[in-house]
Amino acid sequence: MFVTVEVEKYILNVVEERWYKEMRMKKLLSIFAMLTLVIFTGCSSLFSKNSNEEEKFTKEDVKAWNVTMEKSIEKNASMPEWYGEENPIFYLRKTGKMSEKEFNFLTSLEKKEITNEDIEQFSDLVKKYNKKISRKFFLKDENIKDGKGLTEKMVSESYQRMNNPSNHIFKEVATEKEWKKIVELSKKQDLSEDDIKDLRKLLNKFIKREEFFDVKSWYNKEISERTNNIVNIYNKKDKTGVEENNVNAKALYIAYPEYFSKMDRWDN
Repeated sequence: MFVTVEVEKYILNVVEERWYKEMRMKKLLSIFAMLTLVIFTGCSSLFSKNSNEEEKFTKEDVKAWNVTMEKSIEKNASMPEWYGEENPIFYLRKTGKMSEKEFNFLTSLEKKEITNEDIEQFSDLVKKYNKKISRKFFLKDENIKDGKGLTEKMVSESYQRMNNPSNHIFKEVATEKEWKKIVELSKKQDLSEDDIKDLRKLLNKFIKREEFFDVKSWYNKEISERTNNIVNIYNKKDKTGVEENNVNAKALYIAYPEYFSKMDRWDN
């Protein structure tokens, strides 16, 4: 078909205009993500938690033991997943981390005259529970709800131009052999138990790698309280090994939440 010079110029102008619009939108999204990062990183220095501080409790604190304990656990936990993202006391009882004898002692505090001995015993229990809820998250086979869908999503998103968790994993985290395995699994009609086991091992390897989490890629995926949570931990200068692991584990969950069970069911 014959195309005039004017028509050809018009087509080129339309294509060029669309391209610039797309690039402007991508830049705006990236700038917004980075501004959000700056804001929340700044705020985290004002509201940072120091779990090494010795907590002192008054008689009134001990009398209102449930409120006091909930606040302590929520303050000292590096992420809500440590207590199942639910009421901390309910979580402690449900998981057997708080015994019936301990619970009976705590409820008795509401009706008695608080002594120094009660304060000391209560303080010891708070310290104990704060240590008990600490977790280092890893995947079990049963935590992967849809391995086929997960690998398909990872592969399809790896082709996108904008930074996202999948193309970051493809470019910066997985080896060539590891990524080929993910592609291979994505092409299967269904995944066997052995396939799920291989996928779980691979994802747990990724979680252990320092370069797994990338702030820009994850903010492009989701700007939310839970993303801010891992960014704040990631930006700490004195991160522990558990914190580094859990940033990556939670980042994996945030990237593909529909394909995993809730993190409180993960291994540790």
